[in-house]
Amino acid sequence: MPRTEISAHFDAARWGRLHPGSAVQSACWIDIMLSRLPGKPLTVLHEDDDGAALGFVGAVVTEPGAYEAYNPWTILRADPEVFPAAHADGPVAPQLGGAAEDMLPSVVLSAPGYLGDPVGPAARRPEAVRDCLSAVLDHARDAGLATVCVLYSTPEGAAVLDPVTTELGGASFDLTSRSVLEIGWADWDDYHSGPRNRRRAEILRQLRRLADAGGEVVREDPRPRFDEVVAARCCLLRHYGQPADEDSERRRLHALIEAFGDDLVLYSVVREGRLLAHALFVAQDRVLQNIYAGTTEEGRATPYAHLAATYYAPLMYVTGKEFDRIDYGVGHETTKRLRGCLVVPLRGHLLPVGGR
Repeated sequence: MPRTEISAHFDAARWGRLHPGSAVQSACWIDIMLSRLPGKPLTVLHEDDDGAALGFVGAVVTEPGAYEAYNPWTILRADPEVFPAAHADGPVAPQLGGAAEDMLPSVVLSAPGYLGDPVGPAARRPEAVRDCLSAVLDHARDAGLATVCVLYSTPEGAAVLDPVTTELGGASFDLTSRSVLEIGWADWDDYHSGPRNRRRAEILRQLRRLADAGGEVVREDPRPRFDEVVAARCCLLRHYGQPADEDSERRRLHALIEAFGDDLVLYSVVREGRLLAHALFVAQDRVLQNIYAGTTEEGRATPYAHLAATYYAPLMYVTGKEFDRIDYGVGHETTKRLRGCLVVPLRGHLLPVGGR
């Protein structure tokens, strides 16, 4: 008989046995970064009749002011819009109403890297995913919660989650996109050849402007710049109106270095030894995964420092011998498309609990 276990902690060993394929769904990543989700953690492990397993990870989001990108109320009802795509076809589940208490508290299922696909050998079995989410709905109802929400499913995940959501009385919706750069070049010069040649002049112009301003593009070990990386990260968060807890960022970066070691790579723009902007990546299974960026006030005033650290530096140093693609995560679709990224649509899935 299928069984589903829902717990308020994260078991890295059991999760690892599901063999997640993405860096942001790996056990070590989730163990380090789960505190980024704005609520008490929640792990769902399901075992099918034949022993095949699947899992979700997430949090119970209770506060209307919780971080907007993992908050179903802000995503679906807030003004201004968090993600315009979620509003393009009109209100999702209009029967729920527009007040925060109509959607919160909510079980929000997504890894803290904007990826909500179920993980594990049974993750592509619709009946297993249905049984699992049905158990989550029962758990949410018993706890007096309003909704269950799966956020940031890829096309592969949505192929299962869309019909399951409909079967369980919910609604699926377009959410945002994930940008991926396929690597097909031998070196920096080869990157500009062929169909990419039209971008060559503009990229080189921007890099000349940066160099004229004293900026140098480098690939580094993040450890010697630990304090500067944290400071630039917090500066960028504050610039966009997000919470910037320096102690938490220090703990996360330290844990990432301990977990990933030399697979953690920092691309930076520096001037006279000072860090202006950076982009932190982790290398895993021929994918270079963008973790986060940081920019100082000085870097923000320096032309193209952020673009160079985030986009041009990896192109200078990465080749197809090492990696198949660079995953740039969600948001800023236009900027990423102009840098040659492919855009992968992401979906959300809202399940009203009912009967609470």
